[in-house]
Amino acid sequence: MIFNSTQAFLFWLKSSDNTIENIETIEKTYNLYLPLVGFIYDPREQQDVIWNLKEMEEKLWNQRIYHITISPNQYSAKDVADWKFDEQYTAFFNTIKELNLKVIFRTMHEMNGWRYPRSSNPNDFKNARNHVRNLSRNLWLTKNDILFDFSLNHRDMPTLETPSQNAKLIECITPLTGKNNNILNYEKECYRFEDYYPWDKYVDIIWVTFYNRWKATSDRKRKTPEGTLSNTNWNTIRRMKKFNKPLFIDEVGTTAVRYQWKFDQEISRAIYNTTWADERKNKWLKQLSQYLTNNQFIWAVYFNVDYTYGLQYPSLWETDRAIINPSLNKFYDGFRDLYSSSKVDLKNILDLFWIATVKINGKDCYAPKEAIKNITFIEPIVNDYFSWDKKKISDFYKKLLEKPSWQKKFDDAISSLAREYTKEETIN
Repeated sequence: MIFNSTQAFLFWLKSSDNTIENIETIEKTYNLYLPLVGFIYDPREQQDVIWNLKEMEEKLWNQRIYHITISPNQYSAKDVADWKFDEQYTAFFNTIKELNLKVIFRTMHEMNGWRYPRSSNPNDFKNARNHVRNLSRNLWLTKNDILFDFSLNHRDMPTLETPSQNAKLIECITPLTGKNNNILNYEKECYRFEDYYPWDKYVDIIWVTFYNRWKATSDRKRKTPEGTLSNTNWNTIRRMKKFNKPLFIDEVGTTAVRYQWKFDQEISRAIYNTTWADERKNKWLKQLSQYLTNNQFIWAVYFNVDYTYGLQYPSLWETDRAIINPSLNKFYDGFRDLYSSSKVDLKNILDLFWIATVKINGKDCYAPKEAIKNITFIEPIVNDYFSWDKKKISDFYKKLLEKPSWQKKFDDAISSLAREYTKEETIN
């Protein structure tokens, strides 16, 4: 099956400070609705993921799709495969099931960028990824709840040292040949992202990360989206399409300043505040919009982050990526081009979860497609029988949940109905 977007791509943002308040402020200030929001927990242990998930459900509600990254800190792929991060994964999976959140899940990402311990061995990586996915299934999560992505770096790049965020990357010239007992010659060979790919059934979506910054190229030139993903030296987009999976971008961003000199804080800040720096960034955003449409990407998550705070922090230059920054009152018009080119209709995405929108208790809710017919049949009968007494209706559904029929379509319908009526009872 070939997955093509029948509409334009969907475009959404990663929260700049990983908080719900940032998303709420952007939507209110700029009159936007972001049906997918992204949160990255890397490293996992520095943030209270479970508390954040509960806050998402309360403030942003579960009528969105959540793109969530949880990294296994500095554990190797073998460590993950050996259950050493299971406690954290289990808590996460149990919570999204409890809250009925629909999640695109990214873990152990950018393995072919070789900056992380998980990058060292493709076989260990595949075992780890498959283990995590199986763990979710053992906790009763299905494709209706969670989709697993395979998130790759825009090109295969090994390091000269032990993999880490600070390791020096080197150019990958040729793929691993298999010679010399599979020992890599770091000056000539590296594993390709294909080498890390798990079995098809463990991957729902192909994601890619790329940025427009000179460090991504040896000649220090800014590249267009096409010049990055369609570069003939590594042919990322062509290789991604061979997997015959839906295409997504889970991190993308561009700087406004073109760094063609040794970094100078004052010069960079002066350029950042010029109109032609804004125009350069807006132009790149328009190029991104066209590239996403031309290559049938289903959605893209813009990395709406400015670590420099308007280039006030010189040690973090090249990371002025944000296109909406309420704290600086900075807004790039190129965002409008991207947003207006995208479509907020979620049908393509909901189809991947095999869910659809249905009215339950007077509200739009997500439910498994196979259960919707039963939901629309059962709800009016139960409501009529109990004379629309919400407490009795809630109690009735709770009793049915205690004795499942083991007919999936029926049980999924009861579960969806019980969730919404019980939720109302709890709120009241």
